[in-house]
Amino acid sequence: MTAVGTLLVVTGKLESEGEMNLRVLSIIVVVFCCAFPTDIYSEPTQPVLAMGLMRCVQGVCDETEFQTKALFNLTVQKSKVLQLGKSSLETKSAFATYTNEFFEGVTKALKVQFFTQPIMEEARAKLLRGDNHEISRGGYAALVLFLDDDENQIWQANLTYVVPGTTVARTVASSPEELRKYFFDYHFDHNRLQLKSKGSYTAPDSKEETLTLSWDTDLDLPVFDRMKK
Repeated sequence: MTAVGTLLVVTGKLESEGEMNLRVLSIIVVVFCCAFPTDIYSEPTQPVLAMGLMRCVQGVCDETEFQTKALFNLTVQKSKVLQLGKSSLETKSAFATYTNEFFEGVTKALKVQFFTQPIMEEARAKLLRGDNHEISRGGYAALVLFLDDDENQIWQANLTYVVPGTTVARTVASSPEELRKYFFDYHFDHNRLQLKSKGSYTAPDSKEETLTLSWDTDLDLPVFDRMKK
């Protein structure tokens, strides 16, 4: 083979190796680019909660779900135990559970707890464990609606009112007349509770105690199932 022929062969070989190296380099670049996220062709997405499709997803709710204002008032005119005078509780949030924790589990109930501070994720987790100690500081109220077994209709309503130094718990409605008067605007579908209720309870005449307990609520809340098996 002549010198010129040898040069042509070497040159061709070099060109082939160069093309091969270029292809290998191109593959490496493609793999490298695919290995890392890029914003060039991506479109912005929104969380499910922000899209309004569902306000609660897999038991996790936006804290605005629990925002609801309610007002409770207590007037104690005569008592050997309670402090005399007037007090009030204006709440900013509420948390509802479907439970059988009362009467040794023989009856179903909706328990709605009202608090003076917002319910954030940590507080929600504690409430699901039955722990309201921290969020109830400063006062809280609890409305328990006992339900029948057939249609989840209310047959009794109990109200607990707690402010520093005072705790009052009373059955505020149990007769059909009282329930129609105070709890007619009620709907529960096992997922949400809608309730608009305004009423007043005055203790029967007693030599030892005279008090009046009133409430004003308007709520639409998710309900968490806390039934014990």
